[in-house]
Amino acid sequence: MKFFKKINIGLILTIITVVAVIVHCLIVEGERKKSKEDIKVACEDFINITNKYTQLPQEYQVINIKKSEIDLNGYYEKMQSELEARTITSKTAEIQKTLLSSNIDKQLLDTSRVMVEFDRQIVKIKSYDFSENQVTVVFSSRVKVKEKYNEPNMETGELTEKVKESSFDNEAESITLEKIDGKWKVVFADLQYSNPNTIMNLYM
Repeated sequence: MKFFKKINIGLILTIITVVAVIVHCLIVEGERKKSKEDIKVACEDFINITNKYTQLPQEYQVINIKKSEIDLNGYYEKMQSELEARTITSKTAEIQKTLLSSNIDKQLLDTSRVMVEFDRQIVKIKSYDFSENQVTVVFSSRVKVKEKYNEPNMETGELTEKVKESSFDNEAESITLEKIDGKWKVVFADLQYSNPNTIMNLYM
């Protein structure tokens, strides 16, 4: 009888443990499901900041402007501040700032074309990969770019300002976030700032 009693107690404890684990998993999954909308909003907010700082300030969006005529110190300080409000550490913000400022440096190599708009939008979220208090969001996006340039009139030689629009799709970008004090903040972002098809064609 004692043997069967021990078996019954062990079985009951096992069942309780299994039920507790299942309930815990259901609660965690429910919380993650509820968090997805907040996570998406955090991703879109971060993307909007990168859109904003991928081009020169509006006052410097001048065709054939010289680098010596541009002072970006205040612009970069503001960029750093806005990134720090959305990233997990100031070091993370600094990394993103370096990526964005390098894009601006590339634009200044040839100002015969000036970017006046850069707009990345999430098209579809492919997955939310949770790991403890972090999540990696994998998504596809579409980037629209507007550039202005001067087109010469072949007869008169006069220059007419034109705007060219282009776009490209990214199939697998990602942003990793961590929840701190109830807010989702960016840990790492893998975003493309140039058309991958154009880069690929250069080597074909």
